[in-house]
Amino acid sequence: MATAKKAPAKKAPVKRAAPTKAVAEKAPIQGGVDWKSLYLYAVCLVTLFVVLFSTFSLVRAIIDALFPDPGYIDLYAKEENRPDPLLLQQQEDNNQRQALKNIFSTFLTILIATPVYLYHWRQARKISS
Repeated sequence: MATAKKAPAKKAPVKRAAPTKAVAEKAPIQGGVDWKSLYLYAVCLVTLFVVLFSTFSLVRAIIDALFPDPGYIDLYAKEENRPDPLLLQQQEDNNQRQALKNIFSTFLTILIATPVYLYHWRQARKISS
């Protein structure tokens, strides 16, 4: 006895409304990467490291400005080969001048990187909440 196969019933396609822009921005992409959040957090990480290392450099530069390295003195040199005390003072002054330049440049780096970090961090938090 032969049986007749029934044709499967076709369903009408379901129309979905396009998500609004606000919903599309907040909804995470399923199975994909949220590139905007990744970018924002990457910039935050980089600028945080810049601020951190600049702070260490700033502290070191302040210490170098307050206590400059003295000029090099060879204790075993003969009296006629020893450097002039004026030259040693010039080396110490030059070391202090370099330390002051480092203070300015690292402070400027911190001054620029901090607002960049804060802006990107706020944007990232706004997206994730």
